Amino acid sequence: MSPWSNTHEPTLIARSRPVGWGLLAGGALFLAGGPMHPSEDPVGVGLKEHLRLMYEDPAWYPSQAVLLAGMTLIAASLVALARGRAFAGVPRLHAVTVIAAITASLAAVDWLVRLVSAVEADAIAAGRATPISDVQVDMETVTIPAFCLGVIALAVVGGRSRALGSPLVAVLAVLGGIGHGLVDGTILFTDRFDFLFPAAAGIALSAMAVGGMMLMRRRRTIPAAVA
Repeated sequence: MSPWSNTHEPTLIARSRPVGWGLLAGGALFLAGGPMHPSEDPVGVGLKEHLRLMYEDPAWYPSQAVLLAGMTLIAASLVALARGRAFAGVPRLHAVTVIAAITASLAAVDWLVRLVSAVEADAIAAGRATPISDVQVDMETVTIPAFCLGVIALAVVGGRSRALGSPLVAVLAVLGGIGHGLVDGTILFTDRFDFLFPAAAGIALSAMAVGGMMLMRRRRTIPAAVA
């Protein structure tokens, strides 16, 4: 019997709805959190001073809370999609779904640490040790680029097969993933790519698009989409 037999159809359709809503809401929150983020620091300011200025900005906690909520919803949706094995009959797509779920979960943990790292603003000003901020920045340079690569892989494979998204959605995810990955992956070394910060909107928009498409296609089977 084919892995895409009709006996699997009700389960796949039922699972697509919460995942679709999760991606749609998560993408919307991630998109809303970007403009709320504190503005960039003055030219020539070092990394620690840059962090202090952002930590002391009243917009830090609201913006990071919204971004964390968005990332958490995206991660939870991808985990549900991977655990549901909706793409078990398409090994490559299932594999990149698992990778995207793992990297998104790590990115959500990084965002939680990022949210609480602002408690060290006074320590930075006084020149004291800042273990939370140090760990967070190190995490950011690894987890966020990994998440971006996971998003890119999932968008490309899913878009080509049209089982998850579309080629146009994949373009959004690729551009957003490259830009966001460069900004966060090089934060320890340079601020040359800071102008790419708004590129993260591409990830948010692609998540919203995929979620919306899953909801609109809830009556279609995944096998039909793959075929």
